[in-house]
Order: sequence, then C-alpha cells, then structure tokens
Amino acid sequence: MKRMVWMVIAVFLLAAPAWAGTTIKFYYPVHLTGPLVKEVEAIVGEFHKAHPEIKVEPVWGGNYAENMQKTVAALQAGSPPDVAVHLAVDLITLRDMDAVIPLDEFVQREGSEKVLGDFISAFLTDFRADGKIWAMPFQRSTPILYYNKDLFKKAGLDPNKPPTTWDELLATAQTATIRNPQGQVTTWGLTIPDDIWLLMAFIYQNGGRTSSPDFKKVYLGEPEAIGAVQFWADMANKHKVMPRHRTFPISVQDFAAGNTAMLMHSTGNLRFVRDSAKFEWGTAFLPKNKKQAVAIGGAGLYIFKKAPKEKQEAAWQFAKFATSPEMQARWNIGSGYIATRKSAFDLPVMKEYTAKLPQALVARDQLPYALPEMSTHDNWKMRNVFVTTFQEILDEKYTPEAGMKKAQTEIEKILAPFQK
Repeated sequence: MKRMVWMVIAVFLLAAPAWAGTTIKFYYPVHLTGPLVKEVEAIVGEFHKAHPEIKVEPVWGGNYAENMQKTVAALQAGSPPDVAVHLAVDLITLRDMDAVIPLDEFVQREGSEKVLGDFISAFLTDFRADGKIWAMPFQRSTPILYYNKDLFKKAGLDPNKPPTTWDELLATAQTATIRNPQGQVTTWGLTIPDDIWLLMAFIYQNGGRTSSPDFKKVYLGEPEAIGAVQFWADMANKHKVMPRHRTFPISVQDFAAGNTAMLMHSTGNLRFVRDSAKFEWGTAFLPKNKKQAVAIGGAGLYIFKKAPKEKQEAAWQFAKFATSPEMQARWNIGSGYIATRKSAFDLPVMKEYTAKLPQALVARDQLPYALPEMSTHDNWKMRNVFVTTFQEILDEKYTPEAGMKKAQTEIEKILAPFQK
C-alpha cells in the first residue's frame, strides 16, 4: 500500500510543472487606496482560478517613481520582486543594473508569433533592446484631449469640433476661458499637467526629437524643442488660458469638476472621467502642428534575474495571463489603459463597451502617430533635470531657449560616462 502511495506521489511530481506550489512577489505602481487596486486584485484572482498551483502576492508600490525606488531598494537589499510593473523608459536603467531577464527564451519556447504576434506593434517597440524583448506590454497609454461639450456650448463653440491644430487649440482655449469682473479666471480654457511626457508630444508635433535610439543623447537644445516649450509657456504666461503647476491628479479632478474646458491627460484616467464627470464630454487626438504625433507611455511586466528559476517560470505564466486578450479587455474597461492586444478589441465585451463609450477608442486610433517616450541611461536623473528646468521656465526664471540649453548641458554631463 505504501509503495502504491509513493508511486502516486511520484507520478504527481513528474506531472506537476516546475513552478507548482510557488509564491511570487508582484510589485505594482499604485497607492493602497488607489482605484486600480481592485482591478489588479481581480486579475490576480482570475489568475489564481486558472493557476491554483501559483500564488501571486501584490505589493502596492505608490506611483511609478515610488515603485521604481521600492524596486531599487529591494534589489540593493538582495530581495527584489519576482515580477513587477515598471515604465517602458525604466528598461535601460533596469538593464544597466542587471536586474531583469530578457523574455526571449519563454517566447521562443512557445512560439514568437503565438506570443507576440497579436500585440499592437507600437507597444512592443520600446520593450526591445539589443534585439531582445524585455517586458510584456501590460498597461500602455497615450495622452488624449478630453473636452467639456457643455462648456464648449456655453462659449459658443461647436461641441463636436475639438481643436485639431496648435492654432485652433490656443483660439479655443482663449474663447473658453471665463474671467470674473476682476479679471480672475473662474474657468480655464485648457489644463495640462506640468509633465515632460506631455511636453514630449509637443516636441514631436513641432518636428523635433527627444532622445537617441542608443539612449546616450538628448536633443533639448534644438529649435523644435525650444519652440514647443515656448508655445506651452506662452499659453500659460502670455495668453493666460491655462494654469501652471497642475499635477496629474489635480488636473483630472479639475476637469471632472467642470473647472476647465479642455484637458490633455493620459487615457489611463478615462475611467475616472467616465465615472466622475456630470456633463457631456468627448475625447480627441492631440492637436498637431508640423505633424500629428503623440508620445507612448505606460508600463510592462518585467521578470527579475535574482528570482529562482521556478519563480521566473511562475512569473512568466502570470505575465502571459495578465496580457491575454481577455484580461486586457477587462483592464481597458476597468482602467482606461489601452488594451495591448489587437484581438481584445474584437471580443464581445469590448465591442459592447466601446459602442456605449466611443471615447474609449480615441487613444487606440491615435496609435499610428505614436512615438516612443524619451529615454536615456540614468533615466530618472535625466528626467529630474528636465522636469526642474521646465518648471523654472514656466516660472519665467529662464527663457525657453536659455532653460532648454541649460538642461541640455546638464544632461550631457549625466550621460558622459555612457559615451564609450
């Protein structure tokens, strides 16, 4: 009898996958009380049903920067996550730290076309380096233009014709801005978070470039970049149609409260607008200047090098599941982030959702004009210089030309060690 029991156990062990009984630590960039916590927990719950042999333990890491800091600290302490959601622009930093593994072994084992062929190509581009794929596209986004149709009507504007060019954007913002008898703004024509991701779109639209494909150079001192900053600064300081120093959370709250007629913001906040706005609203492509363009944003699922092999295998199973068409459709509906798989948009649940809310398709339809986000070695240090200088330009401490050339010089010093 004992022999029979051991034979059954042996057969079970041979049949069980290497990752059976594994628990993996999953870092996700959201605060504990954030609205996406329940959505992530739902995906993890569905994964547990499909893979009861694996347990995923989410760790809420704060915003993207805080989550990256948490990961770096864990790496330095020798206890990194097994899988984590980090920005596409974090790829080079994570590679420079030798922290993550390429996914090609997993992909090739299951068939490259089967695993990757269904992804929207723009979402794979910035997860490639040295001919390898380093993350699975999970939550990708672009900025879009949200606009308040009720405020458009109030200003005498056509509620079905959002601005399509820079000139139209300024003119529309001027018309929609409301001031009291004392000249104080009570309703802004336009709000844009003071974030360089949004600024990148303006640089691209002005025919400019941001960083080199080898991640070793930036082009902030070029006329196209300076011109983009000049246009932005003029809208705030000269024309006074938009406020300065609005964060992502505050700006979308302002829009939902009806305090601004237009908002440039991530599609990742479409759920918040959908659930909070008490007025008729629309979405549109970002207005163009010399060209139509937008910067891709968002993040992917990275697997960490120090994780034991069985945890890497379990993390791969989770990454595949979370980026499946069904889960991406669920994530799109629950968050506003763009589903990363083409077939997700063919699912009945997505067709029903987008038929009721066509605003949700604008970000996907804008993707032919999407370009990779600015990224370099020592990326967060580079971004800190750029962000600080941009804020100083908006505060009129520097002219756009002087400020951007200053940032260029400082970032060149940061990147000097990588020029070999």
